[in-house]
Amino acid sequence: MTSEKPTLLEQLNRCEQLFEETGHYQGLTELPNLEADPLQFESFHSRLLSTIISTRETMKYIASSPAVRDFEEFVIGLYTPEGDAIALSSGIMVHVHTLSEFIKFMIKNGYEDNPKIRPGDIFENNEVWAGGVHTPDVMTVIPVFHGDELIAWVGAVTHELEAGTYEGPGMSVLTPDRYGEGLHISAEKVGEDDHFRHDYMLRLRMGLRNANWWILDDKAKLSGCLMVRDALTAIVDEFGLDYYQQATKELIEEGRREFLKRVRTTMVPGTYRGLTMPVHKRSHVPFVHPLAKNDFIDLVRQEMTVTGEGRIELDYEGSTGWSFHPFNCAPGPMNGGFWITLTQLLNYDGRVNDGAYLAVKQYLPEGSIVNANYQGVATSLAWWTLIPIFANVWRLMGISWYARGFTEEILMSTPTCMVGVTGFDQFGGPTGYNNFEMAGESFGARGVADGMDCGSPIWNSEGIQGDAEVWELTGPNAYLGRSFVPDHQGYGRFRGGSGWQSLWMVRNSDVVNVTLSGSGCMNGGVFHKGLFGGYPPAGWKCLWATGTNVADLIARGEKLPSSLEEAERMLLDGTITADDWYCGPDNQWSPNLREGDLFGVLYYGGAGYGDPLDRETSAIEKDLANGLMTTEGARTAYAFAGTDPDTDAERDRRRQARLAESVSAAEWWEAERVRAAAGEVSDMVHHTFARSAKLSDVLVAQYKAFWQLDEFPYTETGEPNFSAPAPVGFYYPTSSSRPRPDAAS
Repeated sequence: MTSEKPTLLEQLNRCEQLFEETGHYQGLTELPNLEADPLQFESFHSRLLSTIISTRETMKYIASSPAVRDFEEFVIGLYTPEGDAIALSSGIMVHVHTLSEFIKFMIKNGYEDNPKIRPGDIFENNEVWAGGVHTPDVMTVIPVFHGDELIAWVGAVTHELEAGTYEGPGMSVLTPDRYGEGLHISAEKVGEDDHFRHDYMLRLRMGLRNANWWILDDKAKLSGCLMVRDALTAIVDEFGLDYYQQATKELIEEGRREFLKRVRTTMVPGTYRGLTMPVHKRSHVPFVHPLAKNDFIDLVRQEMTVTGEGRIELDYEGSTGWSFHPFNCAPGPMNGGFWITLTQLLNYDGRVNDGAYLAVKQYLPEGSIVNANYQGVATSLAWWTLIPIFANVWRLMGISWYARGFTEEILMSTPTCMVGVTGFDQFGGPTGYNNFEMAGESFGARGVADGMDCGSPIWNSEGIQGDAEVWELTGPNAYLGRSFVPDHQGYGRFRGGSGWQSLWMVRNSDVVNVTLSGSGCMNGGVFHKGLFGGYPPAGWKCLWATGTNVADLIARGEKLPSSLEEAERMLLDGTITADDWYCGPDNQWSPNLREGDLFGVLYYGGAGYGDPLDRETSAIEKDLANGLMTTEGARTAYAFAGTDPDTDAERDRRRQARLAESVSAAEWWEAERVRAAAGEVSDMVHHTFARSAKLSDVLVAQYKAFWQLDEFPYTETGEPNFSAPAPVGFYYPTSSSRPRPDAAS
């Protein structure tokens, strides 16, 4: 008599229990297949990985939207029956574990019984409570069966340019809660027999302005998943089912061990502390929901612990609470941000699976900005919190690598800007989309080299701008220019990547609104700090102008601006007239723009590394020759004086001036302690500290200990008591805070 086959929930519970008891994935203290025949084991992994990567390349030619076809904002991966990642393609590595959480969400909420998990079923999700990151990231997952046994899942994610948000195409800047974030697909079965259901397709067409993008991207994802499923059948037939099931477990356990080994080899055990304080200004924007019409700072306290064993733990105790804005995070977004860090900095050798996830831990205090516990919380622009957080974690890791002598591993990140367009397109139909050319933003400096000038944002190591002509087909906007901006990078011994700008003119439409925003709003660059003397990048800037005379300039054959900065000059000197216009660093929601009106954005550059006075003159001369710096910029930033002897002399004078102007740390501490005791800060900063204190005493204890104070001067918040609970009645991924008795140490 054979024993009854365990359910998926029983398999998942057993997997988690074995790891809890043994510290090894599935309790594997040995790796028999790897040890018996390493070449066969490597061949097996290569078959899986090459299958997934080649499938991803094919998917590009099936997809519709520029998000997939032109700037490759998608990924596909293979998962165990329990939902653990086995292998991932290249692409947006945010989703190594978000797909995992989606699968586990379905298992833990009884989907095996209702709505059932059967061959040919298709499941979809963009729900943060089911492991998603934000509304535009849409997951498609199918089960893979061998006979009547589920042996794997295949999942893919695409970033959709339009998700139905009321004020923007998918990543809202101004919505106060989830009810203005657009279309939510909450861990749903959307197809059977390898086909999407007709009612689901109708729902997309009714709920989206550019439904064809989402629909054809869904079909591309499904096609990719089916291709991997078919290829997996051949792989199982070749290697055998027993080998496949055992070897996939060993791949994950091997990944865990290799991750620990790399951390032990390259990093110094200890605790590293950081702080990010993204500033968001929205009170100036007209026609905003009352809950969203405010200015605030979200403080995120970070503590990274590297253990002697090689584990990495991130603790956010002391962060401010969630609030009515779309920048909130939950465990799904936080896990996605962590995976970006792991795959680009530590786990970049092709063995991308959940082994690394088993070697890390995030402590996310419930109710905080990093783990909101309100069912209606908005998360559609969680990236504006994630990017500063993990940019700072990259810095903390860089400090550890430097201490161990691995300066070549150090890599700085870059903040991000965004352009959203809504209204009617050049063909008369409704439209909404993000111009995702930001996927080609620059990158920060390395510990041994300058940053990339274009092509690698924090969330996608293969970022591509997309052709200008494609974006002109996408919506009613014509490029007047796209170019690098001189002197717009974080200065350092090695500079960050250069910033660049784009300027558009509205074409063939009279109903267009644009949303223009930067991560951290007006001074996010301050929180994307350089390292070891390197400077942060210059701030971002945006422009819109309505009721312009640009059409008249065209008719007369006169010069048009080719950059945001040139458009600003022409608006200031009256060459371009406008009924109203703005150019500056605040998040913007433009009034209605029409034919001939302008909008543009100047993107951030990357953070620098090392003292700018140590930069080689040959590198400065190269930037001057390429137009990435001006002579005045080189003189100001690098004391560059033309010849090496003159530059050396000027740098000596600069260093002496530094010493003359400097004060000892003790003097600085004494002077600042007076302000710290009195709470002499702006109202926004006062409110920020008070919000942190309201949720946790960790920051309070550290503040009092550092400044040697008896009292914490920030007490009143003027903020209502939010007591609405997280969703109840189902399992959702969570990670709560831990006791910190040594908080003030």
